[in-house]
Amino acid sequence: MFSKIIPIIIAYFLGSIPSAYLIAKNKGIDITSRVENGRLGTASVSRNVGKFAGALVGIMDFCKGALSIIIADRMSGGEGWVMVLAGAAAIIGHNWSIFLHFMGGKGAATTFGNLFYLLPIPFLLAGFITAVPSYFLKQKSRFSIPGKNKDFKTSDFLTSILFLLTFIFALFFEAPLIIAFSPIIFSVPIILKKN
Repeated sequence: MFSKIIPIIIAYFLGSIPSAYLIAKNKGIDITSRVENGRLGTASVSRNVGKFAGALVGIMDFCKGALSIIIADRMSGGEGWVMVLAGAAAIIGHNWSIFLHFMGGKGAATTFGNLFYLLPIPFLLAGFITAVPSYFLKQKSRFSIPGKNKDFKTSDFLTSILFLLTFIFALFFEAPLIIAFSPIIFSVPIILKKN
């Protein structure tokens, strides 16, 4: 049991590494004083430090997600529930970092790293499908669905579609059930961060 709990704890601390803060600080900028919503991630660093720095943050956050599950995979002997919980712990660590007084990002890049390791083919297929509307909607930050009086943030809507399609493809490719449900499980800390 010890070998199954430890990787989840490691994943939280790995996810908590504040890549946005560290990269911005390396450029002499305290990113925590530049964001109003307390969300430190790729977008906030891109806006305040530069696109290259933002891309580095995205890569680091992606790697945190993948690495957390690789460690859980190796330590638990491939136990699906341990890998999924480790992935969720990494997202929680990223969103509420113990090193930044529980500030953090939205968790998207870390989640993408999780899904790329756990469900590479379903995730890449879903990513390819959502890339098309993403390209056409990139200039539109919000949109309304006809007949509804509610605006949707484009990036949130497309991310939700990406997770849903990854889940559907995972079922189609007969991934183990706990792994197939991982996109749904990983979406919970992302939704909580937005509220």
